[in-house]
Parts: sequence; structure tokens; C-alpha cells
Amino acid sequence: MSFGASRKGRGWSHEQARDIRDWVRWASQVGPTITDTSISLESVTSGFLLPEPARERPPYVPLSIEWPYQLVATFSDRRKASYSDQPFSLLDTELSLTEHTPDRPLRFELKTPLWALEFEFNEDDPPTIHPVGNDGQIFTPSGSGSLAAFLTAHGLLVTFEDGAVLVEQGFLLRPDRERRLFPVDAIETIDWSGVNIKRESQGADRDPVTIQHRAIQALQSEEDWEVVLDDDGTGELADIVLLRRNEDALDVLLAHCKYSSGDKPGARIDDLYDVCGQSMKMNRAKSIPEMLTKRLFRREQQRQAAGKSGLVAGDIETLAAIAREARYRALQVTVAIVQPGMSKSVVSEDMRALLGATDRFLSETHGMRLRVIASP
Repeated sequence: MSFGASRKGRGWSHEQARDIRDWVRWASQVGPTITDTSISLESVTSGFLLPEPARERPPYVPLSIEWPYQLVATFSDRRKASYSDQPFSLLDTELSLTEHTPDRPLRFELKTPLWALEFEFNEDDPPTIHPVGNDGQIFTPSGSGSLAAFLTAHGLLVTFEDGAVLVEQGFLLRPDRERRLFPVDAIETIDWSGVNIKRESQGADRDPVTIQHRAIQALQSEEDWEVVLDDDGTGELADIVLLRRNEDALDVLLAHCKYSSGDKPGARIDDLYDVCGQSMKMNRAKSIPEMLTKRLFRREQQRQAAGKSGLVAGDIETLAAIAREARYRALQVTVAIVQPGMSKSVVSEDMRALLGATDRFLSETHGMRLRVIASP
């Protein structure tokens, strides 16, 4: 939808009128609002997001960092990041925060399957990005140059707690609204007996004592999924991806798993920062059917070319068929956070606020539903 209005009282829409009658119907709907003198300017603008120049490090805990949307939409194998003569397509890289604190320098890593480089935001106006150690190179059709300079020129999206976002132009968007607490009753639990909750990935051997393996068992049994993928690795969309065609829709469940920092479930908010950030990342790819499915298909092709496979259920032919049909289906995405280190019975208000902010981001930005799976 695209609807605009000005302070002078003009309203407009990019919707196309089929005839004069259609235009009159629309004008009749909009007119009473425009002529209603009881509506104050303050009531209209109170919810506006007003960008603030980010002249200093925002005093919030960072949750996720990712490429800006317009850059993700133009990614191709012709853009490569390189270090020590080992180039990788930007599609095969991953951005990851190195720590979650409200006051330390904002640092992150750009990771590939063979190397990782650390960078830091400097408090310039606008913010610039500098290497902490060694810099890499970027190769594009127009030439090559410093990787840090490329990151500064295009900017990155950093999402913080409470919904604040540092956008690529060097501005901070800071919504002013009440905290949303994720309902305790909505937290799901499964049986983690026999699982080492400090071990996350099942690996090539599909270790049954890992969080990912138990989560696959639990989620796979819920529906008649056509494809179940272990997509764990650099550049992943999620640790576990489940897909099925359902009439005219494509149902997708993206599960993000995280290991516990303690031996027993508890109320440690640090156990949620990473997994909440992961669930927010790559939502441009997660919200476009053909981009999501083609990315999954491409990654599985690469795995099979290397003699491996992430397929737990289904086959490459079914995944290819889903990718071909994706653009003609309505995408219905559910995101699941899986953290057995969190106990439902003792979950804290701060943890519920963090989950609530994640839920709000997913639902309001991309219309995605959030599930939270924990320990009793």
C-alpha cells in the first residue's frame, strides 16, 4: 500500500482508478478525514519515526547486523569479498556482531567459510567503518577496492533492543512506544531429556544429543512437510528450514537454535541476544518467495557438489520444484526461536521484553509469526 498526505490537507494514493466512479468512491472515503477539524497535527505526527543523526554510539544492546535491503536485492556472484587471495561471493558471507553490550565499541565480523575479518563503527558524522586488524578487498564489475571503504559507502543495518535501528545513511530510528512483553503462555516447551543443551549444531553426523537434532525431530512431526533442511552454516537463512506447498500458499518455518550458556535452564538474557538477532536478519530474503527458495536451492546444490547434503526430508527435485513455483504462491513465514537454556517457569520480564520486541519487528515489518521454544 502507498498512501500519502501533506500538512496542507492534500491526500493521494498510487492506486489506479479504473474509472470515474472508482475515483469518486475513493474520494468519498478520504474526504471526511481531510475535512475533520477535530484531528490535530500532533495526533497524526506523534507516531512518526524522525531520523536522528547518529553522532555517537547508540546506548542500546545491539541484536543484529545485516546488509541494507537495496544491496541484498542486487547481490550476485560478480561481487566478491576477498582476503589472502581467497574470494567469496557476498551471497556466501555472513555479518555477525562480536558482542552484545550497550556501551562498548560496536564491532562485528564479516565471515566466510575460510576466513573472518573484524570491523568497528567509528563515531564520525556520518559513522564510518574501519578494520580492527587486517582489511579485505571487494571485487565488483566496476573494479576493486578496500572492503572497509565498501562497507562505509553502502552502510549496514544494525538493530538494537527496544526496536531502535541504525540505518545505512548514518541515521538512528528510535520508535517511542510501550514495551511489549511476550506472553508467558505463548512460550512452548519440548522434552530435552538426553540432549546436551550446551551443544547447538548436529553436524554432518547428525548427533542426536544436540539442540538442532531434537528441534528437527519436534518440528518435523508437527506437519506433513515436503522438505526439511539443515541449513546451518555461513550465510544461512536459518538453522532449520521446513517447507510445504499448501493449496495456493507456500508455508515456511525458519528455526534458529542457540546453545545454553549454563548447564541448566534459567533466566539468562544473554542466551537470547544472539538468537533474537538471528531471527531478525535476512528478512528481505525471507519475505520474497523466489529469493528465499532460490537461495536455499543454491546452497543445497553447493553442499551436494561437495559430497554433502542438508536434506533431512524430501529431495533436491522437490526443492527445485518449490523454487520454480515460489513466485506464484502466497508466502506464509513463521520464525521459531529455539533456546533450551531459557526456562518458561522463571523467564524474566527483560527476557519477555526482548522477545516482545522481536515479535513486533517480525510481525509489523514482514507479517511473520514468532514462535518461542524453550525448557519447562
